[in-house]
Amino acid sequence: MAEDGEGDLEVGAFDGTLSFLEEDDEERSGKKVANPPGDVGAYRRENAEKGQTGASATLGDLDFEEEESAPPAELPPYACAYCGIHDPACVVKDNKDGKWFCNARSKTPGSHIVMHLVRARHREVTLHKDSPLGETILECYNCGNRNVFMLGFVPAQGDSVVVLLCRECLHLSKLRDMNWDLDKWQPLIDDRSFLPWLVKFPAEKDVNRSRQVTTDQLNKLEMLWKQDPNAGLEDLMKPGNTDEPQPALLRYDDGYHFQNVLGPLIKLEAENDRKMKEEQSRRGITVGWA
Repeated sequence: MAEDGEGDLEVGAFDGTLSFLEEDDEERSGKKVANPPGDVGAYRRENAEKGQTGASATLGDLDFEEEESAPPAELPPYACAYCGIHDPACVVKDNKDGKWFCNARSKTPGSHIVMHLVRARHREVTLHKDSPLGETILECYNCGNRNVFMLGFVPAQGDSVVVLLCRECLHLSKLRDMNWDLDKWQPLIDDRSFLPWLVKFPAEKDVNRSRQVTTDQLNKLEMLWKQDPNAGLEDLMKPGNTDEPQPALLRYDDGYHFQNVLGPLIKLEAENDRKMKEEQSRRGITVGWA
């Protein structure tokens, strides 16, 4: 292109090439790129292979973390009835109702097994057969007491062997002759959970992947089990199980309002009293008079 004296632009013939753009790019880059010698296809293949090798080396340096496998759709029979954790070393069976619970506490003040035992008023448990201690019923070595809230252990023959004893047997004189250090007796349940050497704490990843249950949900599930022992946590969402009675008020609009509020509460209280009496009753007991 050229500029004439009158300021008009004169457009020259265009040959269809944009070589001036390539020259500008080369000048801006500071160096010229030489054409590859020999076969252009071979040159490109060679550079492609180098690029793949470099990419492979880069990928090899990366540490990929495999995604955690999803929990099984159907849990084993020994899975925790609260959260679903099913590590044999972390679960305990309630001997009275046959349900399994883990030693994790998640969002609860105590471990799931201790929470259940307290609310159900049960006392006897059994370890899983695949746990480090095998299928063992926890009981006192001396008298056979199976109340886990009274059981503890003392070291025997060094620290490698322990003996389970209940509190009542600690004061027996015959046990003093066993050369056991009874002063080192410790309860099996500490801080509302079983000791980890007896029932392990689940791994953090297993706890995070388990069902996150609250204390309120556990209380409702325990109440539901009294009506249906086979009920699960999902049954709490069924109609009728989530209905909460209206609390008592200080003032009422009229007599009908008073009846509608107090009536359901009185009915629930009567039902609760009936269930408590049934739980305290014992059948099949024979009394003999001397």
